Order: sequence, then structure tokens, then C-alpha cells
Amino acid sequence: MTDQTYTKGRRTVNRRLVLRAPAKVNLHLEVLRRRHDGFHDVETVLQAVRLFDRVTVDLDEQRPGGPADISLSVSGVPGVPADDTNLCWQAAVHFCRKVGVSGTLRIHLEKEIPAAAGLGGGSSDAAAVLVACDRLFDTRLDQERLESLAGDLGSDVPFFIAGGTALARGRGTRLTRLTPVQSGQFLIIRPHLNLSTSEVYEDLKMGLTVNSPKANIQVIKSILARFPQKTWPGFNRLEDVVLPTHPLVQRMVLRLRELAPVAMLSGSGSAVFAVFPDDYDMTPVAGEFEQAGLFVRAVGPFSTGVQVLDP
Repeated sequence: MTDQTYTKGRRTVNRRLVLRAPAKVNLHLEVLRRRHDGFHDVETVLQAVRLFDRVTVDLDEQRPGGPADISLSVSGVPGVPADDTNLCWQAAVHFCRKVGVSGTLRIHLEKEIPAAAGLGGGSSDAAAVLVACDRLFDTRLDQERLESLAGDLGSDVPFFIAGGTALARGRGTRLTRLTPVQSGQFLIIRPHLNLSTSEVYEDLKMGLTVNSPKANIQVIKSILARFPQKTWPGFNRLEDVVLPTHPLVQRMVLRLRELAPVAMLSGSGSAVFAVFPDDYDMTPVAGEFEQAGLFVRAVGPFSTGVQVLDP
């Protein structure tokens, strides 16, 4: 088809939506087995936190067919691609293709969440683009449909549609919503180190995990109700790979475990986090890591996912 085919039904829209996309930490991450498709089956407790990227999506023109015209710009964090390798770009293309809409979309990311840190920033941004496209094109998809589209893009993306607290199974796309964590101070620290998720998983010795018991959701629910006051049994299996080979990350985790009831690597890293009670003064701890020149943020839990703001 030529461009002339799309002239009929083409209309100027000039709609804008501004969203904030939260980061996440993994309160628990067990790797159960390697799948035939090359991915891994996991059980992980995901928690959204109040560290946000800002995502602005403009729909300048809407038309009934043809590929969408997409542009992307990024600010705030160096090294994040602004082309079709970015998951946000792919989310816009995927939404238009699967839902049967098209138009001219401009996406701008204001990054605060560090990249390649295990905090889910890229996945959250992609979820924000899906939500924005649904609103801008007025397609009114339900949460289940949006999560299905998100699952095509990556393991963490569906979680950010609703966010909060969830148990994720399978490839990380089968979600069981849990009562959102309402308390605790999350101290997130990211060293000057990029880790490849695929390489971390590739280096995991699966023989160590095949007999791991499955997470008991009723136990998880009861403990989360008192989190972080009650001893948390969660762990991150990927620490078996990351900590022995990256002494700085190991020292950070061990130091935080001296101080906090919960401290571990988030996802495949390189960020680590600790959870302190609400009445704990984290200023000296945060200052200790800030003096070392590291990325440090003290944030609370976030009880939802991608959030639409006023333009």
C-alpha cells in the first residue's frame, strides 16, 4: 500500500499523556528451571517502589492503517538508546500492530531509574507506553488484555500495569496480586557497574535449584502483612552468581544486612536494596554510600503501577 491509501480517515489528534513509571525490587527470587525456549521459570515477589521515570506520549495524528510513525527521545540517564532497540519503541509498535490502530507517536523518557540495575525501569517505561496508547487511541482494553500485550514484550512488563505487590511465576508473567506492602523504607543503592541479565542467568548453576520448594502463597501473605517487622524468608538466587564475582556488590549487601532486616540484590543487579522500619533513621546509612559516590535513593513502597498524570 502507498501513503495515499491512508489519506482517507487520517486526522490530526494532538493528544498528550504524561505518566510516571515506578521501579521495582525483588523481595524474593528463586530460579526453578531452564525452559525449552531458553528462558527460566522463576518464582519472584515483585514490589513497586517510589522511584519513577516520567514518560510523555504524544499522539499527533491518527489514521486507520499502515505502520505507526514513532519517534523517541531520552534524557536523564546516559546510555539509554533512543531507537527501535528501546522497549518503549517496541511497545508502541506492538500495541498498534496487535490492536489494529496507527498514527504518529512521539515518546519522551525522563529517566530517574538507573538502567541495567535490576530495577525494571525499561519494563516499567514499556508498560507506561502501552497504557498511554490505550488511552490516546481510546481502545479501552481491560487489565488482562494489557497484561497479555505486556507479556509479549518481556518478563517484568505485565507487573507494571497494576504494580503494587505481586507473586510472579513461570517466565515472570503469571501474576498473583498480593496485598500491597504499605510500610517500610527502601534504601536503593546502585554501584557503577552494568550487569547483563542474560549472562547472569546463563552463569547460574541450575543443579543448585532444582529441588527448591515452591513459594507458599499463604505464608507469603501472612508475612507481608507485617513486613518488614517480621523476619522475611525471601532471598535472591541470582546472588549465587553475582556476589562471588563482584566483590563490591557483595560488600554492599553484607553491610546492609548488618543494619536492616531485609537486604539483597534486586533482580539480576547491579542495584542492591535494604528495607528498614518506618521509624528507622536511614540518614547515616545513606550518607555512608553517598560519600562513596554511588547512586542512593531512599523511597517508600508504591501500591500501584504505571500512573497517569495530568498533562
